Amino acid sequence: MSKKWLWLIMAAVAVVGFVAGMVVAQEGDFDFLPAHYAESHIPTLVAWRELQFNAYEDREAYLTDRLGQISCVLYIEDWGIELAVDTSTEPDWDMYLGDGDFACSDEELIATYTEAAEELADIVRDYFPELDDEDLYMEFFMEDALVAGWEDGETFVGDELDFLWWF
Repeated sequence: MSKKWLWLIMAAVAVVGFVAGMVVAQEGDFDFLPAHYAESHIPTLVAWRELQFNAYEDREAYLTDRLGQISCVLYIEDWGIELAVDTSTEPDWDMYLGDGDFACSDEELIATYTEAAEELADIVRDYFPELDDEDLYMEFFMEDALVAGWEDGETFVGDELDFLWWF
């Protein structure tokens, strides 16, 4: 065997040993945390998709010509999926008066949030393609005030929010 092959084999053994050492070190003790933090954990597919959605979609984004998204958090519940969406108005449609009130009719507000809900439902279905409308619920907030709800494909605003099942 030539010296060149001997050096290549030794380099390969060193690389394999280094990588194996890194793996063992990652599975080792973390002195600053309890031992159970070093244990392996395999999440369910639903937990993984929830994590993916929140990592990729919880950000400022354009929703419609009237609404922007400040944040969007998905929660997996035992009955289905819930979205909590913090919204803002776009500059061309600055109808928000504060404290959950708008300077437009309920019909216009329903149409605005229905469009946003349908857009978000399509995004959720990218992660959960088999999801039905009755298993998806959304709450829309603006400046920490609940302004709209979406349940079973229907949007609720104003006094209708008080009669929905989650209150």
